[in-house]
Amino acid sequence: MEEKIYELINHGVSGFVEIQSLLSINRQKLGIILEKMIEDDKIIYDKIDKGYYPLKQGKIIVKDQGFGFITVLGEDEDYYVYPEKLGNSYSGDEVLFYPYGRGRKLMNAKVVKVINRAHNHIIGTLVETRSKKGIKHYINSNNKNFNVKAKVMNQLSFNAPIGSIVYADINYVGTAIEATIKEVVGFKDDPGVEISQIALEYGFETKFPDEVLDEIKEILDEVLEEELIGRRDYRELNVITIDGDDSKDFDDAVFLEKTSEGNYKLYVFIADVAHYVKEEAPLDIEALKRGTSVYLADRVIPMLPRKLSNGICSLNENVDRLVLSCEMEIDLKGNLVGYEIVEGVIRSHHRMTYNNVNKIINKDEELINQYSDIVDMINLMVELSDIIRQRRYKKGGIEFEVDEYKFTLNEDGSPNGIVLRSRDTAEKLIEDFMLQANETVAYHMNIMNLPCVYRIHEKPDQEKLLNVFSLISNMGVNVKKTQNDIHPKQIQDALSQIEDSPYQPIINSLLLRSMMKAKYSEKCLGHYGLAMNYYCHFTSPIRRYPDLMTHRLIKNLLIKSNIDDIQFYEQILPDIADLTSIQERKAVECERTVNDMLYAWYMEKYIHKEYKGIITSITSFGMFITLPNGVEGLLSFRNMNGYYTYNQDTMTLVGNNKKYRMGDSIDIVVVFASRETRKIDFMLKEDYNSMKEDDFIENYMYK
Repeated sequence: MEEKIYELINHGVSGFVEIQSLLSINRQKLGIILEKMIEDDKIIYDKIDKGYYPLKQGKIIVKDQGFGFITVLGEDEDYYVYPEKLGNSYSGDEVLFYPYGRGRKLMNAKVVKVINRAHNHIIGTLVETRSKKGIKHYINSNNKNFNVKAKVMNQLSFNAPIGSIVYADINYVGTAIEATIKEVVGFKDDPGVEISQIALEYGFETKFPDEVLDEIKEILDEVLEEELIGRRDYRELNVITIDGDDSKDFDDAVFLEKTSEGNYKLYVFIADVAHYVKEEAPLDIEALKRGTSVYLADRVIPMLPRKLSNGICSLNENVDRLVLSCEMEIDLKGNLVGYEIVEGVIRSHHRMTYNNVNKIINKDEELINQYSDIVDMINLMVELSDIIRQRRYKKGGIEFEVDEYKFTLNEDGSPNGIVLRSRDTAEKLIEDFMLQANETVAYHMNIMNLPCVYRIHEKPDQEKLLNVFSLISNMGVNVKKTQNDIHPKQIQDALSQIEDSPYQPIINSLLLRSMMKAKYSEKCLGHYGLAMNYYCHFTSPIRRYPDLMTHRLIKNLLIKSNIDDIQFYEQILPDIADLTSIQERKAVECERTVNDMLYAWYMEKYIHKEYKGIITSITSFGMFITLPNGVEGLLSFRNMNGYYTYNQDTMTLVGNNKKYRMGDSIDIVVVFASRETRKIDFMLKEDYNSMKEDDFIENYMYK
């Protein structure tokens, strides 16, 4: 009966008498059912309208103007919320609401209550107010998506300076917000304070809890002899690490030799972090909470304290370190013909950098003489890397060539320059070896029928991918038609056609956006992009919790054969996979937000400057233009003279006897850039040249 009642209410039958009449139900019985449905948050009774309404759950986004939109999973149309109907909800909250009538375009909605808060913290400026009632302190939020004022409850005990930027826990009390200060971030002009604020916005705290700091005091800084019992000793092998010039933690090392049969014997050594991070200890709980290390422009917010990440868990040169070893025998075609996963101890013989290894590969005589003991091995590594990469390519592994940029910063934290990250042979060979180890470990855990945290990349939505294929065929890419699902090899074929093409960045981006997001799962669903049936993360336990969990599973279930623990791990892995996937996405968003801020800050000094840019995306509200230095800005249709028509199917813009397509080169002028808003706006050069100075001041100078 509940379903029938809900169906009627959902279709606009809101009166008690109407419902009773249509269902021919006893008045008292109907009243009992309706009360129960209200208690269960299925419906609500509006005393003003004197009617019943269906309750729905969705996510609300509140705009700067005060109104909001609610999105419901699985529904195509959003709901419009007037400012007075928001209740005490804020942007990003999960809310219960009810629709009550259609506006000009959308259904109107009223928020009933908040189910989950998007914001549990506030970062903002501490201010003081004085009145006859006394002195009060508030935090004015610096987050444009959470523009609130919170009353400080612990100012006297914390003694934070007025005008400083603070980080606080918040509590929602009716329509008010109460704040408890946890940390003073600094002042507005302090170097690096902008990045600190963004990190805290996303919940990435730099300080570790006291119980974690107490725990790591007990961890020694060197390996003891008794810890080597039962471990394989690799200390005589010429093991090396290969990392970036500025790397501080080294969680992987490699060694390679040829076997008597002519195969390659690849050793991948990974820091045995699980030896030090004990299950369910404060250190482990905090590592899971963080989920990942976060790499921002001038800093790393580590998953583990530096005593571990840069110390006993880092495979530093000329010191003993505990490892998990994945020994793999690979034939001349790149096939895995044998492997072994064991606990071991190594002593890295050389801390190599990508830069120096690339120079050795390119025959730098000075470095060849300096590292004469490993030159032959490095050349052998290049040989094996090519074989592994070719095998993956033949299987259909997709390789997106996406430019990545990094910032150089001044002493005051402002961006000094933007540098394209290089990715040469040394970087690729380490990537190949790590992928090989990850695949091998995932394969072994799967065939042993043991629980594992897999790294999965599911098949893309075929309709979305076909739309992209249709779009890029207009750019001269020959795409093969198919009756079945699109295989990774077809994407690979498309990418191979655009090497050195001006369309390469755009097509790469379009294809990437059509892909599903990779995530963690307790289920072995394969990795579409890598064309692998088995894949997990094993090689970075210092900076990723799923890798640490994989190590723990190997040590407990494989090496120690604690089979009784299988059921326990099967129960906890789904939650661990979900949590770490969420934290990974937050870290990516945080890094992107920091970059957006730095790009905008960098471009502040180039307002009025002309550039030639490439159209990388066209939307219903404007075109995104990417400059040669990697900076992306918006050319809004509102800033374009004349009338234009946007074609969603072809993603083209037509008007003023012109047609704009993705990949076109156009002349623009920077008209707005702000680190506070993290936005950059462009105008077409001809439109800018025709604009009067007064118009520019009115529209952009005080935006």
